[in-house]
Amino acid sequence: MNAAVAAPAMTADSDRFARARLVEGWDTERLTDATAVVAGVGALGNEVAKNLALAGVGRLVLCDPDTVAVTNLSRTVLFTEADVGSPKSLVAAAALGPLAPSTEVDARTADLVSGVGLGELADAGVVLGCLDSIRSRMQLLGRATLVGAALVDGGTGGWAGDVRVRLDPDEPCFACGLTAHQRGLSDVPWSCADPPPAGPSATSIVATALIASWMTVAALRILLGDPPPWRLLRTDALRGRTEPVDQVRDPGCPHHEPLVEPTLPVGVGHRDTVGELLAALPDDADPRTWASFRLPQHCAVCRHEQPEGEGSCERCGAPLRPRLSERIRDAGPDRRLCEIGIAPREILPVRMPEGGHQWRRLT
Repeated sequence: MNAAVAAPAMTADSDRFARARLVEGWDTERLTDATAVVAGVGALGNEVAKNLALAGVGRLVLCDPDTVAVTNLSRTVLFTEADVGSPKSLVAAAALGPLAPSTEVDARTADLVSGVGLGELADAGVVLGCLDSIRSRMQLLGRATLVGAALVDGGTGGWAGDVRVRLDPDEPCFACGLTAHQRGLSDVPWSCADPPPAGPSATSIVATALIASWMTVAALRILLGDPPPWRLLRTDALRGRTEPVDQVRDPGCPHHEPLVEPTLPVGVGHRDTVGELLAALPDDADPRTWASFRLPQHCAVCRHEQPEGEGSCERCGAPLRPRLSERIRDAGPDRRLCEIGIAPREILPVRMPEGGHQWRRLT
């Protein structure tokens, strides 16, 4: 029998966090046990993820559906020219490995709704929004509201930017400062009621570095159990000023209502099939998704059926219109839940046969 070999004693020379342990209020072990979700891994998300990993946060979930573009390279530390065209989250995760080998990085190459389940947001110590559009920031805000997740949201522009912290759904939020019309803005396509797209936004490494630093400060203080006293911080590098700003909650803002009914477990994961989910629910229960998914196409001319897609019928060439649904039953019993955009540990709304609904959480 081989005897166990004792691990060498930890010394200041072998402990990569030795200097951090000397900082007042720092708790390396608490950070090691923490999970942070980073939504958006572009310029701001690059810097935030790098900072959190180097600080010793034990697990990062990086979610971004996009690929690396040349324009990212002047503002990102984790991307190189060789990465152009590759998924941002996968590239960032690979680059963080050598920088912070003790941090587990889970990369998701999907949009927020399909990439990170509500259960994951609820369980995370902090959620960081590093997104570059009103629609995306509002989507993250809405999902964080449902489960009461601690949210740190950042935005940049030119030489300036802001950081917003919301720890409780009752607190003012990003949407409180928008008009009802702005809250309904979408990225694409834009409607006749919306102003035409203004083109690329003005951004720089200056604003990215400053706002990412403040986001990291807020996130670490939340993880360490000592949240910052401010909720909105504005930074202007040209003026040399960073200052907290008072916020007022808009009574008409809809982003303050968390789930109030209990969340019930269902012994099915996002890689299981629709049939397995239905078997785990009461008969005739009607589970729904948070985002529409595509169904097979039926040609109105020749009735040919072909898999998901749009364009033209492969048999007769007639134009096809996409068929969408949010009813999980419509996907067919053999399809996996992840194939219709359901995220890990999602909390699903389920309409019950006797009326009303339940919230069911995937394992």
